[in-house]
Amino acid sequence: MGVIPDGAPCVASPVRVETRGDGNMQLLLVGVNHRTATLEEREALALREDEARTLLADLTGRGLVPEAVALSTCNRTEFYAVAETIAAADEHIREAVRAVRDGDLLAPGPQRYVLTGGSAAEHLFRVACGLDSMVLGDVQILGQVKEAYTRARQAGAAGVVLDRLFETALRAGKRARRETTIGAGTVSIASAAVELAETHGPLQGCRVLIIGAGETARLAARHVAQRGPAAIVVANRDLSRAAALAESVGGRGVALAALGDALAAADVVVSATRAPATLVSAALVRQVMERRAARPLLMIDLAVPRDIEPEARHVAGVTLHAVDSIQAVVGEGLGQRAAQVPWVERIIADECARFDAWWRGLEATPVVVALRDHFERVRLQELERMRHLPPDERARADRLTRALINRLLHVPTLRLKSDAASDEGHRRLIAAQELFALSAATPQRALPQAE
Repeated sequence: MGVIPDGAPCVASPVRVETRGDGNMQLLLVGVNHRTATLEEREALALREDEARTLLADLTGRGLVPEAVALSTCNRTEFYAVAETIAAADEHIREAVRAVRDGDLLAPGPQRYVLTGGSAAEHLFRVACGLDSMVLGDVQILGQVKEAYTRARQAGAAGVVLDRLFETALRAGKRARRETTIGAGTVSIASAAVELAETHGPLQGCRVLIIGAGETARLAARHVAQRGPAAIVVANRDLSRAAALAESVGGRGVALAALGDALAAADVVVSATRAPATLVSAALVRQVMERRAARPLLMIDLAVPRDIEPEARHVAGVTLHAVDSIQAVVGEGLGQRAAQVPWVERIIADECARFDAWWRGLEATPVVVALRDHFERVRLQELERMRHLPPDERARADRLTRALINRLLHVPTLRLKSDAASDEGHRRLIAAQELFALSAATPQRALPQAE
């Protein structure tokens, strides 16, 4: 079983569940992130919203993967899936990516990781709590997890298993922020970008251009505004969104058509869009610099895929940082957050245990249902023998026998659902089937899957 660096499974046995009558289903995660993949590799895998929807429809449309969620941010692209066969599901995910990207970008290699069962669940909980972010306790990641889950639900790709998994992850993330100070202060990718900018000189009195109007751009604009710049300009494809963001920070909005003039006037540029291709070419930067009378230009590109062509760094007078440069400047000021990690780990362990208990109960469900069906058939057969009784007496017998069956099966039901994933719990399920000749399929023992 693959394990992410700095992460260890919190559930010893692989999570598994009987779902939709399709057999022994397992939880799978295939992905890349900033720890395992280069910016170029992450860039190639980054999904636009329409691509994510297309990919989810492809993944779940052929029955091999009944449930799937795609999480794509500047730091990671991850696919969470429920499937009966890990190897087949892994290949199916690779095929779906090839269909939208025309390349085997998830081929086995050091850039990707594969986690199954409890390890996959714990990893998602760590992501939602901000422990797996480039910036520890990143305030944006919880919203990004929620967006990915919402998109999957709207596409009909999330079912009973991933519903519970992502709802548990969101609860873990909210608990981490409510019960600890892991998100204290204003440290995020956006705020770190502003700190990085100020290592080149104070922003006070500078003219700052923000490209984009999404959440990262909004946070960057807010942090810039606190530094007392001479002017803030927001450029965006949708001029109304640019104007709205600019107004909130005392700046002005412009359309992307005016990007050349905005670049020529700026001292600092922070770009954070979700554009599928480069917005600022090296040629445009070269033209702009010819108009600036040797004034230097600092550019920080937070987008994945990148907004600014990397070759722009070679233009005289230009300093260009990509998102991975952020990691070098975020260590300072995170001491308080780092001290909270053990407390967040406890929250994650607690939520892992809850999720594992829920899944163990699901494994026992077919046997419990079969056992109750068996007793119900016996009860109805005995009631049939009382058909000669008056209606009120038959009704009373129905109530009494129903209550009796519930009382008799209460403790056995709890015992069967308790620790169903353990060897002892598995033996109890088999014993119940044999003792009562139940028709439910014998629970299968799922083994850890590896690449």
